[in-house]
Amino acid sequence: MKLLDFIFPPKCPFCGDILTEALPVCKECVATLPYTGENTCEICSKPLQEFSYRLCAACRKEKRYFTKSFIPLVYEGKTQHAIISFKYYFHPSYANAFAYLIADKLLKDTDSALDFDFITFIPQSRKTFFERGYNQSELIAKKLSKILNIPCKSTLFRTNDSIRQATLNAAERKKNVTTCYFSKETSLSGTALLVDDVYTTGATANYCSRLLKKAGCSEVYLAIALIRM
Repeated sequence: MKLLDFIFPPKCPFCGDILTEALPVCKECVATLPYTGENTCEICSKPLQEFSYRLCAACRKEKRYFTKSFIPLVYEGKTQHAIISFKYYFHPSYANAFAYLIADKLLKDTDSALDFDFITFIPQSRKTFFERGYNQSELIAKKLSKILNIPCKSTLFRTNDSIRQATLNAAERKKNVTTCYFSKETSLSGTALLVDDVYTTGATANYCSRLLKKAGCSEVYLAIALIRM
């Protein structure tokens, strides 16, 4: 591994600079990335206006099956470029940076990380997996599992014959998830930490949280790298 690092030195996913320290993000980006901040929705972590109510409009309107989410970054500029490169241009090593930033957010916001019974992730269809070579949410989940020392397991699956969420509007996303995500297990227990890469409308994460609770989880929390505004 050290030889590979010498030949292909690890780079910061947000600026491309060669990393000179053990952290998976360079110091400059750590200081300047677009973070969600402290004034966020108490459920989905969407940044709120200065005098907004404690919940965003969507979380006031719709039933959420997850208790709370931990999302460190806003989807814009450097972070948008990095997540697109991670998902579509074969940069699996970027999972290290996203897992590190999620863990930092989670541990700063709460000490409940020690109470999670397991980590799981939003699944991919087989077709998408073979096209990309990996499930980016699974990679983040496994890295997060190592950081937090919490077991990671696959609990959900996705059918191949479904439309990609990214191509749909909010109403279509909500309807589409019910036809493509299913639970692998009929008997789960404890508190789950569900990992994904980007939170847009929350339709996928919310429905998968519902499936986990239906299978027996007492609570579901989200750990997601970026949120779209």
